[in-house]
This record gives sequence, C-alpha cells and structure tokens, in this order.
Amino acid sequence: MLDATTLDRFNTAQKGAIAVLREVVGALQVGMTEVDVSELCKERSRAKGFDRQFCPPEVMVGSRTATQKVWATPSGSARIEAGEPVIIDIAPATGDAFGNVGTTVVLPRGTDEPAVVSVARECMRGCIGYGNHLKTVGEIFVFAKAWAINHRVELANPRSVGHRMLPKEGFAARDYPNLAHRMTWLRRHQVHFLNPGKLVGLWSYCPTLTDGHVGAAFREAVYIDGDQKMLLGRDSLESLGDI
Repeated sequence: MLDATTLDRFNTAQKGAIAVLREVVGALQVGMTEVDVSELCKERSRAKGFDRQFCPPEVMVGSRTATQKVWATPSGSARIEAGEPVIIDIAPATGDAFGNVGTTVVLPRGTDEPAVVSVARECMRGCIGYGNHLKTVGEIFVFAKAWAINHRVELANPRSVGHRMLPKEGFAARDYPNLAHRMTWLRRHQVHFLNPGKLVGLWSYCPTLTDGHVGAAFREAVYIDGDQKMLLGRDSLESLGDI
C-alpha cells in the first residue's frame, strides 16, 4: 500500500504527463520526423516542470508502428504522413514520481483512423477495467491477447503489455527514477503471461496491436490496493485514451 502523499505525487505527475501529451499532439504536423516529435515531448515536459525522464519518449510513425521495438530510437528520416498513425509514449519525471501515458493519432485530426486504432484504445480500457485485486498480473496479459485475437489483429508486444510503476523507496530510491526504470525490466515487474503475482500497487498498461500493416497503442496507469482502484490522472474509464 502506498502512503497518501506518494499516491498523490504519482496522480499529479500523470495529470502533468497527460497535459504534456495533449500539447504535443496539438503541435503535430505532417512532415515532422520522429526525432522532431521526441524533442517536442522533452521540451513540453520541461515547460511543465518535469526535470528528468523515467525513459526517453518513444515515437513511431507509419509502417514503423506495426512492430513493437525494444529500445527503439526515434528516426530522423521517418516522417509523419497524412492518414498514417503516429504512436507517442512519454514518461516525464521529477525526483519523486513520474507519469506514463501514450496515444495514437492520425493527421490531419478528424481523419478516419485505421480500424486497429479504435481496437487498441478499447483494449487498453478493457485491461484497466478488467483488473482488480483478485486477478493476477498474467491475467491482464491473457486478456489483452484474447482481445487482439477476437478482433482479428495481433499483439505486437508479446513479451509484455505493461509494467509496475515503482515508487521512490528501497533500492530504487538511490537514483530515482533511473534505477526504478532498470528494475522495471525484471520479469516480476512486467505484465506478461507467466507473472503469477496478484495485482497490487501502481501499474502502467500499453497493449500494442497490429493489423500487419500499421499498429496502435494507448498507455494509461492504475493503482490497485484491495478494493481500492484509482485511475491515475483520469476521472473515468471512458476518459482513458482521450488526448
């Protein structure tokens, strides 16, 4: 169980991250490169008072969204094209907490989205709605995979569909949030098929779905402690993924 102060810091950081992402999405233009978008994310994060990053912004455009990449770096040549999806995932941080939110957009805004975008949005909402203290972490992965299959798409991140959000305590506090990020890669902190741990604490979910041509992903965060379930930075399930 997190103390009220720590939980409030994460909720505030998530609200700030959502505000950053909204500004970034509002500034997107056709022709921008992944590097351009990544730098914009960092710039807007600093302007919102975040002085560090839990992990660098992840940006993928067009056909590059179809395959989930580990440690992917933004490309200086891949550019946003009209009608093609843009995945943006950010994790701005302070010395005490971090936010973690992601979205998929298509430019110009109002353009019809590829079907996989709405499927991915609802999959993320489903994962958060389905989870509670009686479920195991692995069941969230199974839910996401089944959602993809039932909608005739594929899960593009078969290793994991999310991770625990570690607070500033214990070993992670020594170099926060850098050590927290490294520790997140331990399998016990990953939302994967074979994780038998019960859902408790802070979790970030981001199932990435692909139709084989393009992909889509939305990231949101939730806190679970017994019967208590709190959406970080949001007021309702329906607002998840709304940027």
